[in-house]
Amino acid sequence: MKITEILKRRGRLREIRFDDGTYILLDLKLFEEASLKVGDEIEEQTLLSAVEEDDKQRAFIKSVDYISRAIKTKKQVKDYLLKKGFSLEVAYYAIDKLKDYGYIDDKEYAKSYVESTSKTQGKRLVSFKLMQKGVKKEDIEVAYSERDEEIDRENAKLLAEKRL
Repeated sequence: MKITEILKRRGRLREIRFDDGTYILLDLKLFEEASLKVGDEIEEQTLLSAVEEDDKQRAFIKSVDYISRAIKTKKQVKDYLLKKGFSLEVAYYAIDKLKDYGYIDDKEYAKSYVESTSKTQGKRLVSFKLMQKGVKKEDIEVAYSERDEEIDRENAKLLAEKRL
């Protein structure tokens, strides 16, 4: 495939058009790393690799933006990226990178969630909600085991009094 035109698009994107009428959008960083210019011949496999790498970078950036609003679980990030149109492979790449940077941690999420909701909700309901968010049962049990049992008894008593 031969590059016929390179156009600047919104933000950091470059549109690369080919002689067969197809085009791709690449991030500026990848575009510059590939040193692409009009007239270059590019193999389809090289093109697919560049697009996959671009998808991985965009998925990571989207996921960082998503978790910057509030802490999230791995499942929540995966669901968000799939909803945005990324492949499962790309979503897992972004999640692994987030974990490597310490940006997501389901155990910490469970601890924080238990701490913030246990005064108004019972253990079973909180556990159920955490499992819906993709937190493993073991992580939920650890989050509860690290809490003071006296506090849990007081919260249970208060919740019971509210219902009576």
